[in-house]
Amino acid sequence: MSATPSSLRRPDFSAEWVLNRPACTLSPGADAVESGFLRIAHREPSFHCKGAFVTKSNPFEYEFVLLSDGREVVTTDEGVQTSSRLQWDGDALLVTWLTQHPDAEQLMSFRYDVIDRGRRLHATEHLRGTDHDQDNVWVFERTG
Repeated sequence: MSATPSSLRRPDFSAEWVLNRPACTLSPGADAVESGFLRIAHREPSFHCKGAFVTKSNPFEYEFVLLSDGREVVTTDEGVQTSSRLQWDGDALLVTWLTQHPDAEQLMSFRYDVIDRGRRLHATEHLRGTDHDQDNVWVFERTG
């Protein structure tokens, strides 16, 4: 019997994840986040991520669903076009959003890695094209 290819044994990111704020490395602006969580439902190739973050002045939430096949998904809302893509890089998932405003372009990417035998999630973020470009490492702990 042959070994199973690693591409068939990729990690499942499904879990409720709580932010371990002291373990994070955050840029100015992002460092205002005090707490947060991610809820991920990952049923290959579908990746559904919902997050909520608390700050003193501006709590925020977001949600997205993408397929991990690397296919580009383009949406337009009020004249702003966003191209999204999710793809595997070994055992990590990479998601990118390129947002084209009438007068500027913004690129945001996250690399999601499950580490410590599935107990932690690292989300490495890069944000470019704003007045506050950022490089952040968000660390989450699996709950339950």
